[in-house]
Amino acid sequence: MRFKSIKEVAEKIKKEGIFSWLYRDKNKIQGMIISPDTDGFVSALFLNNVFGWPVIGFYDGKLLVILNDIDIKRKKEEYVFIDVEILRPNIKSAGHHILLYDAEHPHPLISSIENVCLQPNNWRGMDVKRTFATKYPFGTLHLLISIVYYLDPGNPVFSFDPKQAVIPSIYVDGVFKNLFNYPENCLDWLKYMTCDDPEHPFEKILNHPTTPKDLMKFMQNFFNILNTIWTTQGRRRKGKITLNTDIQNQYLNNKVGYELNLYLDYLAKQYNWAFDTSLWPVITEKLKVFIFKKGIAPGNKSNYLKVLNRKPISLAITSRARDGLEYTEDPNHIF
Repeated sequence: MRFKSIKEVAEKIKKEGIFSWLYRDKNKIQGMIISPDTDGFVSALFLNNVFGWPVIGFYDGKLLVILNDIDIKRKKEEYVFIDVEILRPNIKSAGHHILLYDAEHPHPLISSIENVCLQPNNWRGMDVKRTFATKYPFGTLHLLISIVYYLDPGNPVFSFDPKQAVIPSIYVDGVFKNLFNYPENCLDWLKYMTCDDPEHPFEKILNHPTTPKDLMKFMQNFFNILNTIWTTQGRRRKGKITLNTDIQNQYLNNKVGYELNLYLDYLAKQYNWAFDTSLWPVITEKLKVFIFKKGIAPGNKSNYLKVLNRKPISLAITSRARDGLEYTEDPNHIF
């Protein structure tokens, strides 16, 4: 499906029932499985505050970590994956990777998720063949905020101070780098998301007046906070958790969990949101771990078709290089 704007997406959600998990059936969602990084964390905090959905697991393309008492194989339709696309028509998800090699001839596996997966690149026909350079430059957070704003513009979740919210908002997924490296593309996508509505929360964040020097100081302060909070993670892992090392004996490592709590509390305060620890049972409760088969291949058409014909559960095309196609297969037959 193609959409001319995020506003049109929201209108279709209301009128036609697509992506019903975000609107009509929101009370049926039992929890979220998120990416273990800042975009996943802040997106989940947003959805905590909008819908009250708990975080019951993490997924990073190699491991699926969920609460021990959840029968994910039988009840996977009750949950939503945030910051990753799951390539199954019965699984709800939201992400922003490039999934299409040729938007004019989409693979049936990608077409099968068009009613359940929030995917801005697909909505604009972004693909490797023609439009890779103009792919979506923002994070899952910005996508969710933009859609929910048009579904419920009066929601108090949007009452944050733009000055406080600007730095975490442009930190997720390296958005601050995209803003200055690819301004034309960012402005084009911003218009797609907000329709130049000055009351749109993403417009308020990016229109907040500040000098370049102040912005640098804000970023420096944020990086200092990351370094202070995240003592367990290496320099490149600040604001993330590493599932294959941080899950120990079926629990999230105590120190890592403590630091994640600190970080979530900090992020929530930047948006004037509540951080309810009861909605993050994944931090303290017993977990089970599923190991998947992660593959990497050249990002060309031939490999793309071969991989998709094997029905991976998730994938991302990052480039045409020899390591440009990342995908995950499911030897556990969960999906």
